[in-house]
Amino acid sequence: MAETLSIGDKVTVSVFGQADLSGDFVLDAAGAVNMPLAGRIRIAGLTVPDAERRIRGALMDGYLRDAVVSLRVAELKPVYIMGEVRSPGSYPFRHGLSVLGAVALAGGYRVGDESLSVLKSELLLAEERERLLDASLQTLTARRLRLEAERDGSKQLVPPASGAGSVQILAGEQEILDFQRRAREGERDLLSQQVARLQSEKAALTEQADLAERQVDLTGEQSSEYGKLAASGHGLRTVQVEREREYARARSDAARLKAELAKNDTTLGELRLRLQEIDTTFMRRVVLELQETRQKILEVERSMPVAREIADGRRRRLAANGGSGTAADWTIRIMRQAGLAPVTIEAAFETALQPGDIVQITPRGGGAESSASAQADASMRPLAGLASRE
Repeated sequence: MAETLSIGDKVTVSVFGQADLSGDFVLDAAGAVNMPLAGRIRIAGLTVPDAERRIRGALMDGYLRDAVVSLRVAELKPVYIMGEVRSPGSYPFRHGLSVLGAVALAGGYRVGDESLSVLKSELLLAEERERLLDASLQTLTARRLRLEAERDGSKQLVPPASGAGSVQILAGEQEILDFQRRAREGERDLLSQQVARLQSEKAALTEQADLAERQVDLTGEQSSEYGKLAASGHGLRTVQVEREREYARARSDAARLKAELAKNDTTLGELRLRLQEIDTTFMRRVVLELQETRQKILEVERSMPVAREIADGRRRRLAANGGSGTAADWTIRIMRQAGLAPVTIEAAFETALQPGDIVQITPRGGGAESSASAQADASMRPLAGLASRE
């Protein structure tokens, strides 16, 4: 299930070509962001793509002819871990974090035999390390596919043959690919339109310059012929002067048109160079990012066998000490902001967390469970308000 935006989220909204409309915004108590021109736009409870579409629709409702909107969460709220853990409190959220990883961040369980708890905590950390490496590999692989598509000029990402990779991650990279392609094509189209306009102007100027040169030849011949008449006493001096002035004006017009043609050629050359620079700069960035991403993939792939070996060692040690490492006797509740209202859900250790989640860990069993549940509900209510304000 895709993550949705909630009250208190800080988002960065980018509107292509509109720097004044772009910036960082915080969802207020009504779940809205207050943007220039469009005013308050409610996006709480929406996924990132849905929020982009709603903002785009608001901007195009009488303000912009077309809008390319990109939204990302700029600052993730922390998660809160409470109950029978060693270090209750708030911890920074990171993508891929599960309840099991949250327990590991909080130092493991607080009840039971000390040595067994230490072994379980070590196992939790090792398993979380495995999951994070796997998530990193999926993210980097999707990024590599997107960069290769940009390098090859493809419009669609091709999933790996192995079938590895998250559908959501691939969809996110596809959105980035589409956005960057639209932005680049838009910039190239603007320059290409200017090039076409200057080429049309050049054709017109060339025709005018040819006519001006013809005018120079004609007025020159007239001035020369009338000069001969004036020299033989059959022509007026004033008429000869006027002929020479017409000849000078014709040469001046021809020179001016040549200068405009030269200026047109210079501007055309600059625009063609900018078009070439757009492609060169884009390809240079893609190649550098692709090289960096491949290097990171190699580093993660080298780390994964070691992480698996460490986790397997922790499991063997835990089994040797009489523990299963599964911790099935726990009740897990998560209070989560769903749009404008908080909800409480029953969870398992593999449940993925979202920013701002409040996790309550309590032991199962008889009256203790009922008492712990009542205390959890009472303690989570004030924290829900705190999480929604951050």
